[in-house]
Amino acid sequence: MTDEKYKKLIHAAIPSKEVRDYCEKMGRIFAPYELATLICQNTLLSYSQKDALLAELVPELRAESNAKTRIISGIHKNSYSAAEIADEIEAYIGMENKLEEYLLNDSPGNVYELEYVESASYRGGEPYMCGIFSSINKVYERMEKEIDDFKDCKEKILSFRLRKYKLDDRDNYVYGKFIPEKGNPDKFNLYYLDSSFMVDEYYNKHHDGFENLLVLIPHPFRNGDIICRIDDGLMGVVCNLQDDEVFFESLQVREKRGGDISDVGIPADYLEDERFCYDHLAFFPTLCEKVDIAACKDSNPAMPLLEACATVMKGNGSFEYLFHEWNKYIYERRMEHHRHYY
Repeated sequence: MTDEKYKKLIHAAIPSKEVRDYCEKMGRIFAPYELATLICQNTLLSYSQKDALLAELVPELRAESNAKTRIISGIHKNSYSAAEIADEIEAYIGMENKLEEYLLNDSPGNVYELEYVESASYRGGEPYMCGIFSSINKVYERMEKEIDDFKDCKEKILSFRLRKYKLDDRDNYVYGKFIPEKGNPDKFNLYYLDSSFMVDEYYNKHHDGFENLLVLIPHPFRNGDIICRIDDGLMGVVCNLQDDEVFFESLQVREKRGGDISDVGIPADYLEDERFCYDHLAFFPTLCEKVDIAACKDSNPAMPLLEACATVMKGNGSFEYLFHEWNKYIYERRMEHHRHYY
């Protein structure tokens, strides 16, 4: 693989510049199968971008001198070869193409169910149902209307969700998620595909697919760091993460036990901006950046509490302890939010 091609692929596999720079500092070079896995997991890539990049890795995998014999570790199966992964990528892309073609082309007896998710807090992130339509053109017309209606609002549409199924059989569907193009909020691209029945054709034969391989990613984040997930802007404070070695050892133990590691990420506590309640999340390291606190203080009402939490986390504290100590502050901010919105 040429240096130019590797640079292009690593930027797609690891969107976070901080993590890319740290990997380079640590001398971590990613093999073609690792790049394929990370590209598949990158939620910032549209469906078409992802599949085009994966297709570029197929000849690289087949060109490896030990492509048919080298063993690559997976979650359930431990006898992958680079050639097998190339086969699985081609099967994966083929299934994605079938799903897209089925979703975006009208067919007799099928209907489209359209909904959107907006940034408004009063709905709690719940999707809003736009309606059921008889053709994809009617769906596009409704999407354009909703986008136009939101232009004068302070809120924005985060995604459209489209489900296609037979009128009397909603359980057998193909589903697509459309997300606005970066820098062009009027254009929505297809970023995710799923199906309750068509994917069986792929997963029954490829349930140990390349997208489930374990890829260890060194990253510069430590306890108490405030991080932002760059795919959706969620912010959290890193917790229970002493160093990479301990973190990776725990992942390898999970893998040996046959556990699912598809949700592996940096353990962090996430604070909601307006309702001031918290949750535990796993932030995927390739999609995270450290927060520039100076730039966020005026724009993020949760920043004072996040800063306090970060201080506690560095001493191995917890959100629970912080909320106990800051109970009066939390109560006052909740009342302020209530007076403002209600």
